[in-house]
Amino acid sequence: AVEAAVAAGDFDAWQKANGDLLAKAWAQPGLHFNHLVLVTAPAAGYGVYDVRPDSIYAQGEPILVYAEPEGYGFGTLATGQMEIAFGIDLKVLDPGGAVLVEMPDFLSIKFQSWQPAHEFVANLSVSMGSAPPGDYQLEFTFRDLHGGQNSSFTTNVSVK
Repeated sequence: AVEAAVAAGDFDAWQKANGDLLAKAWAQPGLHFNHLVLVTAPAAGYGVYDVRPDSIYAQGEPILVYAEPEGYGFGTLATGQMEIAFGIDLKVLDPGGAVLVEMPDFLSIKFQSWQPAHEFVANLSVSMGSAPPGDYQLEFTFRDLHGGQNSSFTTNVSVK
């Protein structure tokens, strides 16, 4: 349909066909993460961050994670705006995978826009408080509140 619209010089048909194709390509792989990185400060926007040089933290130092989810669903609000909404759960695990702390509903993120936003960033901040020195895994589970799907990722950190 895209090629036919281009060949016909029909910009409106091309725009619709292209939008339909992009929507299918967006949803096909399901909820997943394009990019995950430890950062020095919360990102100012999509792709706007400073990478932390290591995963070693002082006791009580905030752990900041930049995540780019993709393939999420959209809700439509009464205003006509589109909404992205996640409930995020956190588990803190030891190096062997044993759960030390489990925090369902650790964070809730909602974002509204007039068009489906495909460039979305989640700034995550975790405090390990007075956790003893050691190696830990942080497991984040994103629950897509409009798409009805879940996806998790784990990052390793050390507290010294």
